[in-house]
Amino acid sequence: MSRDMCADVKMEEGYMRMSVEFNNDKSRDTIQEAISKVEKSMKVYPSVIRRNIDEQAGNFSIEFGDDGIPRDAGDFCEAVMKELNITNCGI
Repeated sequence: MSRDMCADVKMEEGYMRMSVEFNNDKSRDTIQEAISKVEKSMKVYPSVIRRNIDEQAGNFSIEFGDDGIPRDAGDFCEAVMKELNITNCGI
């Protein structure tokens, strides 16, 4: 069974990615809206990729390269997690 509203963060030198998983249409829409809201409020536009693993489940990957590291990326990910009421994530 897939996870819902779970976040994982991966970091390397000059790169950061946060993935947020969903397993239903409502969560998918909620994640997408949270990302859009934070982009508009922070005026930060990372690469966002949505991957489906079946008709309802998948994840969003929010990726930052050299130009968004480290401050904006961390602030952006924290803001998205706050919007989604996610209190911790895997690293």
